Amino acid sequence: MSPRTVAAWRARLATLPLAAVLAALVPVVLLCAVWALSSPAAAAVAPVPPAAGSTAAGAPAPPAGNRPTAPTPPGVLVGAGATSIPTGLTAGGWLVADADSGQILAAKGADVRDLPASTMKILTALVVLPGLSSEARVAVGQDAAKVDGTKVGLVPGQTYLVRDLATAMLIASGNDATTALVDAAGGQDAVVARMNALAASLGASDTHAVDPTGLDAPGQLTSVRDLAILGRAALAEPAVSRYLTIPRAVLPTPNGGSFEIQNHNLLLGRYPGTLGVKNGYTVAADATYVGAVRRDGRTLLVALLRAAPNYGVDARALLDWGFANVGVATPIGTLPAPPPSHGAGTPAPRSTADENSAPAAGAVQAAGSTARDRSGGPGWLTWTALGATAFAGALTVVGQRRRQVLARRRAQRQRARQVAGPRPLPEQRETADGRRRHRAHEAPGASEPRP
Repeated sequence: MSPRTVAAWRARLATLPLAAVLAALVPVVLLCAVWALSSPAAAAVAPVPPAAGSTAAGAPAPPAGNRPTAPTPPGVLVGAGATSIPTGLTAGGWLVADADSGQILAAKGADVRDLPASTMKILTALVVLPGLSSEARVAVGQDAAKVDGTKVGLVPGQTYLVRDLATAMLIASGNDATTALVDAAGGQDAVVARMNALAASLGASDTHAVDPTGLDAPGQLTSVRDLAILGRAALAEPAVSRYLTIPRAVLPTPNGGSFEIQNHNLLLGRYPGTLGVKNGYTVAADATYVGAVRRDGRTLLVALLRAAPNYGVDARALLDWGFANVGVATPIGTLPAPPPSHGAGTPAPRSTADENSAPAAGAVQAAGSTARDRSGGPGWLTWTALGATAFAGALTVVGQRRRQVLARRRAQRQRARQVAGPRPLPEQRETADGRRRHRAHEAPGASEPRP
């Protein structure tokens, strides 16, 4: 095979990685586009529930009397007739309950007290928000700007709408926004006293508040049963529930600018029917979570303590199990009913969709223009842009790699030609008999042939 043929084949082989990458990326981009266009735009607001009487896998559930009782893991309480509890759960304590009836479907360590982290902000919101008008303005103090933990960057001395601060507290877990609201509601000592009184009146007997932000503090404790009680109360309180499903928001700055905050709830916009409520994390507490999901006319609550940072894995598994067993398995207990909504001093809240689509001047504005964006998931424009960015990046990387390979091969061929090129012949001389003899082959000291 000639050198030119070999070089041609090498050039063709160098293009194979580019072709392979293109062939692999095109289906991915197409699948992203199809998913974005075919998925329901308001999945988080009005999801398509599974058929009544079916399990999470879609198979019809047998009647309660005919269902064998599944083996129960150590420390877990579950009603008769329930299917097996999901395996691989990492949370130290968890609970699944029907938010409408209060029936507890299953639990592990229901009354074990542990650190709440930012799930304590649910109780804080229940205390401070019903007494503050969402249109009132609150001045941010130095204590709010200097608070530890997660902050959204409020400027001390500036005023913000209560609705802005409430949104920052509940979706972005801003400790500076929480502190500003606590100051406006009477200060930390007064608010903590009201928090503990409210927890007792709700039946959350394992909960003791010390810091309204949820930062770790000596004596500050709760349990998964109490978190479910607080989450149920938050859903029933319009002054709090109006903020729970906001996926992202734009907050104003004093100089006329703005900045965006995101909801930290890993299920919102990703798990159909999610209504909130609140997550938390500290190094000492690990991840904590209270979530509510509504499907097929039922609302379930899940509460987690001492969970892994990716608490969404446990929450989804338990909620899938709950929807497959609610109304079928025998409940193991009942949560106390929440009291009537406070509502004093709070205007009648608009729906989340109305608030996000037509906010008042200077109020929280939901980011994104499509229904999918308002429900918490990325829109089709976002998926298209991500696909195009990945495609262009891959082309750039493959092109650079190909140029490097070709340049290296050209250099190798050039060195090969230099090594294999024609060498100069040794100096020759003609003898008397007409023959040429190489000087290099003459013996040392040989004399010239004589004529």
